[in-house]
Amino acid sequence: MPSRIFVGTGPSKSDVTPEPWFLDPREVLRVLRPRWPLVLAPAILLVAAAAAWLVLVPPRYAAVTQILIDPRGIQVVKDGVTPSDQASDASLLLVDSQIRVLISDDVLRKVVDRFGLDHDPEFVQPGSFLDTLKGRLSSLLGASGGGASDDKLTALRMLRDRAGARRLERSFVVELSVTSESRQKAADLSQAIAETYLATVSEAQAQITRKAGAALSGRLGELQDNLRQAEDKAQQFRAANNLVGTRGQLVSEQALTQLNQQLGAARARAGELRGRLAQIEALANGRVDLNSVTEVVQSATIAQLRSQLAQVESARADTVANLGPRHPTLRTSELQVQSLRSQIEAEIRRIAAAARNDYKSAQANEASLAATLESRKKEALSVDKSFVRLRELERQVEASRAVYESFLVRARELQEQQRLDTSSSRIISPASLPARRLGPPIPVIFGAALAAGLGLGVMLALLAVPAAGRIGSARRLQQAAGLPVIAALPERARGKAAAAVGGALRAGSEAAHDTAYDVAVARLGSRLQRDFGSTRPTIVLITSADDRAGKAELARSLAASATLDGQRVLLVDADPEALLSGDLRAKAKRGVADVLRSQSGFADALVEGAGGYKVLPFDGAALRLGTAAYAGAIVTAATAFDTVFVDIGVIGADIAAERLAQDHRFPALLLTASATRSSLAQVKRALDAIGRESRVHLVMTDAKAEA
Repeated sequence: MPSRIFVGTGPSKSDVTPEPWFLDPREVLRVLRPRWPLVLAPAILLVAAAAAWLVLVPPRYAAVTQILIDPRGIQVVKDGVTPSDQASDASLLLVDSQIRVLISDDVLRKVVDRFGLDHDPEFVQPGSFLDTLKGRLSSLLGASGGGASDDKLTALRMLRDRAGARRLERSFVVELSVTSESRQKAADLSQAIAETYLATVSEAQAQITRKAGAALSGRLGELQDNLRQAEDKAQQFRAANNLVGTRGQLVSEQALTQLNQQLGAARARAGELRGRLAQIEALANGRVDLNSVTEVVQSATIAQLRSQLAQVESARADTVANLGPRHPTLRTSELQVQSLRSQIEAEIRRIAAAARNDYKSAQANEASLAATLESRKKEALSVDKSFVRLRELERQVEASRAVYESFLVRARELQEQQRLDTSSSRIISPASLPARRLGPPIPVIFGAALAAGLGLGVMLALLAVPAAGRIGSARRLQQAAGLPVIAALPERARGKAAAAVGGALRAGSEAAHDTAYDVAVARLGSRLQRDFGSTRPTIVLITSADDRAGKAELARSLAASATLDGQRVLLVDADPEALLSGDLRAKAKRGVADVLRSQSGFADALVEGAGGYKVLPFDGAALRLGTAAYAGAIVTAATAFDTVFVDIGVIGADIAAERLAQDHRFPALLLTASATRSSLAQVKRALDAIGRESRVHLVMTDAKAEA
């Protein structure tokens, strides 16, 4: 399968792929292919660990019971021991507090005693490998060894670890779950904890009520004594100061109030009689009409006299009309009228005298009552100070009586409330047998273990690449170097290259070259000619950071390939190791140093290579004359050729090689790196030494074939 060759119009940093190499699936597959045991090992280990865990750890089942914890309770009596109506936030806090009570040691200890869990191996002895390991670690850390009391404590702790409760969102419903190795046991324990909790809460409520009632009953005797003492003290003070009263009021106060009322009534009566007397006296004096006085109008005697007077006056009027005003009978009528009028006036005077007597009597009664009231006021003023003290004592009596009565009623209520269960909490979903074991299904466990193992293996394989420090692929090389890789040459057997090329030339057949390495070299040579062949001669420096054999083989192969293309090729060996010069069958007549000293031509310094190209062997004396002179000699010798390949030393180990690489008289520089042997750190240091210029090209050798 042929190698991939990077070709283009010229190397530039824009050819470098910006994404990390491990994001390329082909690069990842290239890394994982030789490291498949490392990828599979963690997966096998984790799957085996999952199987061991399933075997060693017994299955556990969780039973769930739902409890409604209503913080309001039942309003059985008007005033409970605890308030029932609370704000929503306070209610939620109360429910959260009840969750702590639900899984408290007080409740769980009763369940342990009820089911005898201190004799149950599941709750006393470790039931799995992990529990055994945990127990041994506890023993090493100094935990106690055992005993009956320790077994009960161990069972309590185990039950506490396996019981959990939480409040469902936006509700007062609490979900209690208990895990066990037995389905039936898990359901029984969950139901028992819920029932024990409800019984404990009811018992605690009754105990609180009983305690409050006992406290109130204990105070009743003392409050009764305080009330009796206050009453005795008030009564003694009342007797000592002669403060007698009824219905909470002193007799003197009652008498004073009655006298005040009687005096008001007497004054009103006197005023009324005074008005009546004035009207009667005005009638007697003729200032008012007879019909304007009520007493006169209501008098039967005056009414009778007025009737008789009317009859007499009517008869007199008839006589005058019939007999005339001088008739003798008129005299008799006039005497009758005068007599009747005199009787009426006498009756009016009698009425006036009676009214006057009544008025005088009312005045006397008013004066008497006023005098009595004044005397009683003086008596009341004398007892004011004593009465103020009596009022204070009476208020103390009332306060003591109110407290005593409230305590008495409350104590009686609490005595009755002890027999009532006012809690509205209840089990709304009893525990049932769990359908399946805790944890994910077994296929999911094995699938997760396999996926985690493969992921871990892939991660270890990817981490092994930077840990090894090798190049591995052209993608990693160009990302690490910051320059594009223009060719990736496959691995070729060392020592057979020259013979293969020489035999090919002698045979005159190009079929022998049809190998992956030769094709890759031919493509690289074509690219060099395309990019730098516009100027003749084309001089290409070939160096490396640590791939000495690879660069020498590349220089020899490029020279042979260019020769096959019909070019005049010169291969210069400037490597102090002289790998190219060591393969030559003949030796040069003169060295480069002699040519430079004599300033003669290079014809005697050249040797015929195995591939039909000319070779300028290594001459250490020429390098000692200076790299500038040596580079000038190479440029001078290149004038007779189309293409010149210069194999210089290793960058970082040969100072002369670095100076030649930095010489800009050479337009192209190939830096080789072996995919399997070269170090990325060495390549980076070499590029730092020669600079990352546009004339610098990267060539990877020993590359794995890729599609």
